[in-house]
Amino acid sequence: MPKQWAVSLILTSVLIGSTVLPIQAGELDAAIQQQQDLKQNQNQIKGQLNQLTYSEDKIKAQIQDLTTQISSAKTSLSQQQVAYTKAQKDVAVSQKELEQRIQELDARREVLNKRVRGIYEEGQLSYLEVLFQSADLGDFITRLEYFSKLVENDQQILTEIRVQKEDVEQKTKELQSRRDQAAQLQAQAARAKADLDGKNQQYQVALDQNKKAQDDLSEQNSRLAADSATISQKIRQLTAASSGKVLGTISTYPLPGYYEVSDPYGWRIHPITHQKSLHTGTDIPAPGGTAILAAGSGEVIMAGWYGAYGNAVIIDHGGGYTSLYGHQSRLGVSVGDKVKAGDVIGYVGTTGWSTGNHLHFEVRVNGNPTDPLQFFH
Repeated sequence: MPKQWAVSLILTSVLIGSTVLPIQAGELDAAIQQQQDLKQNQNQIKGQLNQLTYSEDKIKAQIQDLTTQISSAKTSLSQQQVAYTKAQKDVAVSQKELEQRIQELDARREVLNKRVRGIYEEGQLSYLEVLFQSADLGDFITRLEYFSKLVENDQQILTEIRVQKEDVEQKTKELQSRRDQAAQLQAQAARAKADLDGKNQQYQVALDQNKKAQDDLSEQNSRLAADSATISQKIRQLTAASSGKVLGTISTYPLPGYYEVSDPYGWRIHPITHQKSLHTGTDIPAPGGTAILAAGSGEVIMAGWYGAYGNAVIIDHGGGYTSLYGHQSRLGVSVGDKVKAGDVIGYVGTTGWSTGNHLHFEVRVNGNPTDPLQFFH
């Protein structure tokens, strides 16, 4: 695992250990602050998971590219092996042919040598006797021509065989050179494939380490979510205790004129953790700086940075109803402010865990998230 991920995991563990503190009963601000701290840690983990996911995709792309290269290297190696095998066979055939030519040349030389030795050993007289035993001049001339042709033919055959031998020798040298070159190419192809296999193994190890780091962070995120749920329950209890009467109802759409929903309330596959999770609100795109209206009358119980929500406002409407407005570029209210439905409480932005200007709008009943758009049908 890369050092930066190990350091991140250690820091995250320290943060987790340092932020989960006992809740002081009756102190809503302290509970909300703890909730913010937990959300901030979750935001950090999500950022790390996002980086790990990016690295994972990059490694997978590299592995895919290596797979293609390895396939090509295998094909090249196979071709070089075939070429080398053929070159070996060609050299063997050529060497056999060369040996045959040498044997033919040696045989013809031996025949000629025997004839020359015979003539020499029997003497010039014996040779002349064969000529002079001719029945007539025509026979004499015929015998003389025969001996001349015989010697000339032997010399021509020797020359032809010698030329063929030289040709085969040259051919053999060329084939041997091609064989040696084929052997070098085969060795190069084998080394290239081995190098690619080694890189592929390294990437697989890196991918496994990346996956383990993601699993570790996901486990930490799950623990943070459990701690956050515990504190949320406490906040619900505190809110219920501080909201003895109904201050207002959810009746006003927070972004008049902007009704497109980019991500609705409900269960989804989380884009970072790839796990099924509940999207607790509705995302409504709008230009940065667009005024956000209070969905109902109530009291502002949180206004500030709220972890993944960025700059956020929570309004207690009484009767267990609260509304949340996340990712604001700028806040328009403070904790303790009394607001009426339709009052400007902030402005659209992209702070926190956000990929563009939009409002993350939540409505909770007794702390439990519910589809906020149901109040405007």
